[in-house]
Formats: sequence, C-alpha cells, structure tokens
Amino acid sequence: MRRESGCRRWPIWLVGDSSPKAWEDRLDEPLDPRHPARHSIWTPVLERIQGQVYRCGRRRVDETRLYVTNAVHDPKDRPDVGAEEWGPELQEKARRFGERLESYRPALVFTFGAFAFEFSRRAPGCKAARSPGYWTTKRLDGAFAKAVDDFEPGEINVFPLLHVSIARGKFLVSHRNFTGESDGNYFDMVGGEIRQLLCCSADALDIWVEP
Repeated sequence: MRRESGCRRWPIWLVGDSSPKAWEDRLDEPLDPRHPARHSIWTPVLERIQGQVYRCGRRRVDETRLYVTNAVHDPKDRPDVGAEEWGPELQEKARRFGERLESYRPALVFTFGAFAFEFSRRAPGCKAARSPGYWTTKRLDGAFAKAVDDFEPGEINVFPLLHVSIARGKFLVSHRNFTGESDGNYFDMVGGEIRQLLCCSADALDIWVEP
C-alpha cells in the first residue's frame, strides 16, 4: 500500500488513522475507495457538500485530486488510548507531518477519529497535548465547531470528523453526541457547515471543477 495518494498541493487533505492491517497487501492507498470505511466516513459528507455547493454556485469540488494519507502506516504505532505522553518515534512522525503541513499549507484538513485529530494537533507543536481518549464524540464536535468559527482560507484549518464509530453499533449515539440533538444527523450537519464555508470562500479556494 502506498503511504499517500493525490496531490500534496491540493487545498483539501484527508487524514486517516492507520492502514487496515488485514487488507494492507491488497489495497492501493490510504482510505482506498474499495474499502467500505471510506464510504462510511467520507462519502456521505462529500455527497452533501457536493449537492449543496452545486446549488449555490453551479460548481463542484474536484475530488480527484484530494490528498489522502494516514497518521501512521502501521496500527502498532498508535499510542494507547489514554496516553498523553508519546514515544520519540511517534513524536518524530508528528513533527515530520507538521513540516509537511507548513510546506503545503492545505486550507482544509479533515481528520478521521480521535487519534488522527490528536496527531494533527501535535504536528505543529500544540502546547495542550491530549490523549486520544480525551477526544470523545462530544469533544470532537466542540473542536469541529471551533474550527468552523475560526476558519480562514489562507490558513491551515483542521476539522475533526468521526471515524468508524459513525457506522458501527453505536452510530445513533454518535449522531446525537456530535450534533447535540436527539434526532440529529451528523452527515447533514457536517456537510452543511463545510458547504457554507466553501461557498463563502469560493473565490479564495482553488478546488473547483466547473460543469
């Protein structure tokens, strides 16, 4: 499996957790489109973004150039869920990822799950390091809302999204906890918020394919 796909210079990055160990030798890239995880965690969000940005400006996000990578390649490199202190090798991986972020400065970095989000937070050397377990669904929602409020198209903006929790046995709880509503729809909420940002910053973001 390749360690990355797409274009590093593209303003939209997707950051997964790690490669699926059982399928690593049979998949081509991180968040491989043939793997069901991609279509559980990203496709529903993208579908809502595409439909709404088309209606507001008759354009679509060019998804063929999305830059996709994982926080770490080997699942064994992930820290314990409660670990705030990370070993030197993992810290070095986060530091190198931070250099990549600063070099290419993507406007929208979507991370999937608690570890990928914390990894991306540590990449530029954040001072308030947390354990992956700190990032409950409700706290990821709070971090997502803050990223929406603070969005600047000329800056690196990291948006935490859910990983497979949105597609497994407690998916209704995840919808409720992320949206804060008993019958809330996570995909509608996230897609709607991102659509609004993209429409308001359309001229500043070179991400479009015209019909």
